[in-house]
Amino acid sequence: MRDYFFPPIIFPLFLILVVLPIIVLFLIFAGSAVFEIVFGIESDKALLLFAMIVIGSLINIPLYEKKGVEVVRKYEIFGLIYTVRTRKKLIIAVNVGGCILPSILATKLLYDILEFLPILVFFVAFIISSLIIYGFAKPIAGVGIVVPMILPPLVATLTSFMALTISEKPLTLLPKMSFSVGVLSALFGADILHLRDIEKVGYGVVSIGGAGTFDGIFLTGVFAVLFSVFFI
Repeated sequence: MRDYFFPPIIFPLFLILVVLPIIVLFLIFAGSAVFEIVFGIESDKALLLFAMIVIGSLINIPLYEKKGVEVVRKYEIFGLIYTVRTRKKLIIAVNVGGCILPSILATKLLYDILEFLPILVFFVAFIISSLIIYGFAKPIAGVGIVVPMILPPLVATLTSFMALTISEKPLTLLPKMSFSVGVLSALFGADILHLRDIEKVGYGVVSIGGAGTFDGIFLTGVFAVLFSVFFI
């Protein structure tokens, strides 16, 4: 017999008290560093921008409703079984911090890099990245649209790198292009192209960027920039 104290709760507490704070701190510093790299702003302004995204992650803006799925519940009273059928609504929303703000930032970067890059080059990288992400994204009941986390930023960085290399454009544009391609292709490939499959999620609120700051759309941009540093 082992001599330990409440072993079932040790691992969850370790995750909550040690691992989770480390991950959060890493994402804060990584996000701030990315803003400094791609937007050329000071660290205090980068932290302020990150704080705005965190606050925005608490806000969902409903776009439209769908019928959702039919939920069947059975009750037994004195040996008699009653069936109650209800139709649960499926609400499609967009998250401010997880989608709208990153998309605005990505569009701003797109405007900047198009001064040095033909729009066709960006468009090719964006389409290829979107199609690959679309192929791997799947609607999961009760969860949403799911895609392997490492795939979108890696694809965005590689397609941006190849586009710049083939077009013989300076690789100094890679961090900005990777962020822009990553955010916009994750939004388009994983979410927009899968709206027709959204009913497979079930019912409730399905928010694009709904995990807020730590949603795949925002993290795709952050990690795409971090990956791009290895190619410069």
